[in-house]
Amino acid sequence: MAQEASEMAGWPLPKEGTFVWTEIASNDADKCQAFYETIFGWKFKSGDNSNSGMDYREYTTGGDNPVGGLYQINPEWFGGNPPPPHFMIYVAVDNVDANAELAKELGGKVHKVLDVPNVGRMAIIEDPTGAMIATFRMQN
Repeated sequence: MAQEASEMAGWPLPKEGTFVWTEIASNDADKCQAFYETIFGWKFKSGDNSNSGMDYREYTTGGDNPVGGLYQINPEWFGGNPPPPHFMIYVAVDNVDANAELAKELGGKVHKVLDVPNVGRMAIIEDPTGAMIATFRMQN
């Protein structure tokens, strides 16, 4: 999701409930990238995140547009107690805030709701069984 809004301007807004992005959080981004390039032929490129200091690498799975990103977990982001490497799936919603409230009403937990500069708005939620997922609304 590191792409600038101008690059995504021609893309239609995804339908609510569809998968729109897959992030890979890794404790060794180089090793992780090499694995997915070799096993699936995914193509990676570095995103421009010079302002955030984050090494974010968008990837494609054969098409022209990126479908996800890979980043190196920084323990400092988690108070020195980072999560293990993981995938995070993003699902399109029409209204991130309203969807987060609904998740709470249904017994889920909302861990974060935030704006992604020049990209959109997102939330990280946990379902009642403990599974994590992210919701996303692309900036118009």
